[in-house]
Amino acid sequence: MHTIPVKRQAILIHGFAGKTSFMKEIEETLRVEPFNQIYDSVSNISYYDSRHGIDFSRPYDLKTPIFDKNSKQTLAHNLFNKISAEIFDCKENVFLDIYAHSMGGLVIRSMVKYLSLGVNQEKKNGSWINNGLIQNIFLLGTPNHGTHLAQRLVMIPTDILISGLNFALEIPRQGITSEDFTIMNSQFMQMVPNASFLKDLNERQKDLDKSINWVTVRGLNSGGMLGFVWQPFLFRKFWVNRHFPFLHKGMIPNDGVVDADSVPLKDATNLTVPKATHMDLLKWKSRKSGQTVLKLLEPLILASKEES
Repeated sequence: MHTIPVKRQAILIHGFAGKTSFMKEIEETLRVEPFNQIYDSVSNISYYDSRHGIDFSRPYDLKTPIFDKNSKQTLAHNLFNKISAEIFDCKENVFLDIYAHSMGGLVIRSMVKYLSLGVNQEKKNGSWINNGLIQNIFLLGTPNHGTHLAQRLVMIPTDILISGLNFALEIPRQGITSEDFTIMNSQFMQMVPNASFLKDLNERQKDLDKSINWVTVRGLNSGGMLGFVWQPFLFRKFWVNRHFPFLHKGMIPNDGVVDADSVPLKDATNLTVPKATHMDLLKWKSRKSGQTVLKLLEPLILASKEES
């Protein structure tokens, strides 16, 4: 909690099955020159209910949806409450820049679109989203239109493995309930291309809050994360015909995890770093391609100082 007014704060959000340590290089970069002249505070937040990321003994795990209009047990609600706690003492005197990696960008987009009026209308938890407090949102490798990685893995089928792991860990604690069969609405399933969650989230591009500067960054290097093993299968287009039912038609451009075409958004500033893998987008200090990401974003970050 802050005891003095904060002029600008950076919020860092990790991706699917991630933890706050994934955002460490970005956090360290924003805490030093020249960014420490802009940000009075940098908060590295996990939307899972564990400081270590995934914790299957707690409510927020891989089964929890990114957002569900019929439930408040979602990652978007949890993140909203955590950010609200961060800025509680600052009230309207704080301006936020949000840096989100991968699925974390979908959590942020859901929070902005669906929770803009707040969980409730009390001042302590009110509508800080839609009163101009968020100035910039940087989406790093976010699958805004889904990823074929999720689609292919569902086919082999990861959703069953995830469910089995959850069941195995929950049986000794409190047994199985109907909520354990909500895998079809899990965060993993919500990232499959054409998932109903994504269709609703992207239904009207004009719903991007025009008071916020939206920036997306994508990589094109699919060589990371054992790419030579899984890329040919997980990101390969197939042409089906009666003569040869699985003829390879071509590779889908991707960063090793997310389809390249899935990242850009209409009305956003869309940037590309060809040599970056999905995780390189976070390596602002240790990887050359990550340093390129920083170079592209730096003028946009510094420009926000003049807007304050």
